[in-house]
Amino acid sequence: MAASHARIRLGAMAVLALTCAALGACVETADRPAEWSYIHATIIEPNCTTSNCHTDISRAAGISFDDPDEGYQHLAGVSCSSGQPARDIVVAGQPELSKLLYLLRGEEVLVMPPDVRLPEAEVELVERWIQEGAQCN
Repeated sequence: MAASHARIRLGAMAVLALTCAALGACVETADRPAEWSYIHATIIEPNCTTSNCHTDISRAAGISFDDPDEGYQHLAGVSCSSGQPARDIVVAGQPELSKLLYLLRGEEVLVMPPDVRLPEAEVELVERWIQEGAQCN
């Protein structure tokens, strides 16, 4: 029962975030959860799992975000289920050392996503998730 309420809440937040983004407005970063499940559903999946980027088919840089657990493993360096080291694109608790933020802000040679930059509020939410420990929640 609790899991279904959590899914409904997450779905409602995702719809709200996408609606605000479509209208050109943005929900305050502090009002949205800095949780992997929310970030994957509202930022990563719609912006990074495009045909030429991070899907099971294209796997740009060897990374796919089609599966949230696998995507987390690629970014955070540990598997949601096993806790085994994988990559270090995100350094939990240390956004200043996390390559992902440099890519999202265009401070690297590559800019992610390459076509349209994420709004700063989206990047700030990812930064807050990293600062708070980049948990797989």
